[in-house]
Amino acid sequence: MSDKPVVILVEDDAAIAELIEYNLRSEGFSVQKFSRGAEMLKVLPQYSDVVLFILDLMLPEMDGFEICRRIRSDETMDLTPVMMLTARSTESDKVRGLEAGADDYVTKPFGIREFLARVNAHVRRKNLVGRAVDAQVFSDNHSPSHKKSFSNTMNQEGHRLNQTIELDGLLLDDVRHRVYLNDHEVEMTNREYELLKFLMTNKGIAYSRDELLNHVWGYEYVGETRTVDVHIRQLRKKIEKDDANPELIETVRGRGYRFKEG
Repeated sequence: MSDKPVVILVEDDAAIAELIEYNLRSEGFSVQKFSRGAEMLKVLPQYSDVVLFILDLMLPEMDGFEICRRIRSDETMDLTPVMMLTARSTESDKVRGLEAGADDYVTKPFGIREFLARVNAHVRRKNLVGRAVDAQVFSDNHSPSHKKSFSNTMNQEGHRLNQTIELDGLLLDDVRHRVYLNDHEVEMTNREYELLKFLMTNKGIAYSRDELLNHVWGYEYVGETRTVDVHIRQLRKKIEKDDANPELIETVRGRGYRFKEG
């Protein structure tokens, strides 16, 4: 098996699949291409070094939503980013994709340069998270019953390598990669977790949608920024007492979003 990082592509349009495969191989990736989700899932256990999944949404037999849900149910793939490709751009589809655990949603047709930039950003972020997890030592003093504030240790890319933070009954445990609300665990996708972590780490600071995309998604985003709005909406449903009247994640008119200070 190749020692190149593996990208798994599920796309039933042969022309699009060949275009993506050619460009990904040019970027140094090993591409495993499938036209059916069931076919891919059957052989998935053979691949332990997958750095990214790219899933077409409208597939026969099993759509991209279901494939994504099944990937996310595998603990070994929990931190592996998922990009969805689709010709449908309605917000309801985007919400469904994000709820299924997708990290990104790319609408066809797309520019190949932007597409590759987003691919590389997701892979860099996965590698960064993987190194941080490997470097952490799991111990009892990071449990929800043992409260401690964030450290300010910075890694080489300028990101804080924090441990736990608690604000208004909301606890983010960056060692175990878990979130608790009033001592009850809150299930989150990896991207929701990263967005919440960034906002909590930088509480009181207002960020534009473009800035959040750059910091959390890891690329200079070109195009619509509704991805951030959809993720914020999903976070509010999970952590706010009343998501229609949020108290933790505030909307800053004309600017974007911030996590409440104090």
